[in-house]
Amino acid sequence: MKKGKKLVFVGIAVAIITFIWGLERGTQLLLASHLELDTIEVQGSVRTAAQEIIEAASVPLKTPIFQLDLKEIAQRVETLPWIRSCEVRRVLPDKLNLRVAERQPVALIRLDKLYYVDEDGTPFKEPSPGETLDYPILTGWEDQGKGTGKELIGEALWLIREVQEHPHLAREGISEINFDTIDNMIIFTAKEGTMIHMSRGDVGLKVKRLEEVWKRTAAKHLPVKYILYEGPGRIVVGLEERG
Repeated sequence: MKKGKKLVFVGIAVAIITFIWGLERGTQLLLASHLELDTIEVQGSVRTAAQEIIEAASVPLKTPIFQLDLKEIAQRVETLPWIRSCEVRRVLPDKLNLRVAERQPVALIRLDKLYYVDEDGTPFKEPSPGETLDYPILTGWEDQGKGTGKELIGEALWLIREVQEHPHLAREGISEINFDTIDNMIIFTAKEGTMIHMSRGDVGLKVKRLEEVWKRTAAKHLPVKYILYEGPGRIVVGLEERG
């Protein structure tokens, strides 16, 4: 192909691409000026009412759908305490879809007030009347504010997860985890109220050893009052006095 013909071919190709882009852009502008928001739908909410989410989104109906700032809408919805994340998308010709993921509480924490703690260790909401309080409670942070003790909270949640993986301890459950000093935690079981005192760190190993101790005491039907975990090879078990 001669050089002149190549240039003509390239010119035609550029013209076609430019035309298609201009047509697409023109179509978008035309749609943007005519398509208006008529419906907002919410998906994924359990604890938060759909109407509350729609109100937080704060998007008036009849707004041109291509003028909506999807990121800003998501950020407004994510200010609601139960909402972890929100994905917003347009559904042409006239619908807005809000898909939310809610926080899952795994514990309570006593700060200046009582708060739920999610799986990431974030205190996020005070329980409302009628909402369940059936979670382990973390104490030792009173009057310190919601931004403190992230590492300690993470270790407490690690302990809760480990306990759930060991059948004897899981059946007993955890009622409270208290951090009395920077290096120690005191655990109270839910079923029998047994106190377990141990230092921080090596949570996986400690829970494994506590499971072994609990299994042996349960097999002998021993009334355990307290357990002092002094080390993997030294665990002191105190028994209730029998009447």
